[in-house]
Amino acid sequence: MIVFGWREVSRALKCGIEFDEIFIDESPRHGLVRVIQESVPADTRLLMLSNEVFSKVMFGEREGSVVGVARRPSTELSELSIEQPAFVLVLQAIEKPGNLGAVIRTADACGVSAVLLADTSTDFFHPNSIRASTGAVFGMPVAAASSSEIQSWLIERTIRVLAARVEGAVDLFAADLTGSIAIVLGNEAKGLDHQWTGREIQPIHLPMVGLADSLNVSVTASVMMFEALRQRNNKGQN
Repeated sequence: MIVFGWREVSRALKCGIEFDEIFIDESPRHGLVRVIQESVPADTRLLMLSNEVFSKVMFGEREGSVVGVARRPSTELSELSIEQPAFVLVLQAIEKPGNLGAVIRTADACGVSAVLLADTSTDFFHPNSIRASTGAVFGMPVAAASSSEIQSWLIERTIRVLAARVEGAVDLFAADLTGSIAIVLGNEAKGLDHQWTGREIQPIHLPMVGLADSLNVSVTASVMMFEALRQRNNKGQN
């Protein structure tokens, strides 16, 4: 994977991400050379580039002085281990890496145990996801699998499932978000798939008083995660 920006690269390093190469803009105005040299393992290749050359390795309209090529962490569900009581977030069929990164940034702030991707080709480590998470994705336990695999994984760990739906029967602020829970949110346009229905799944909704009947998935996730954090703090679960 490619990591753009010193903030993101430094957070990746702190989380144990292994870099093969780091490209540095040698322009004197950045002054990061010594800091980088002191931060990376000795076997990481550091390549100094002129400003003109460095601008060609940047992604899109980005600004920055560091680009790293790193070894991609595993996202296998079978390798994921979390402690109880668990606070899991599941995103089903989400499409936009920027939304994913924004959700992970909030999940990090709210003490979420893990973020799981169901039925999606969205990449945890897409440059836009890394950037929107401000590098928090490197410290968040993450995994991707099918909805059925994730549901089995949750059942095996006795994690209660709450599914965010516009027509959800229970108001978010009336729902019990303590104990081991998983909050599940769906696609930006279509919402959750029918697979996330059933007797063992509690549908919940955000109370809304305006014309809009839904919010951006990252906003909805943020509201729900902070409400869960509030309830869990009140019970001493964080």
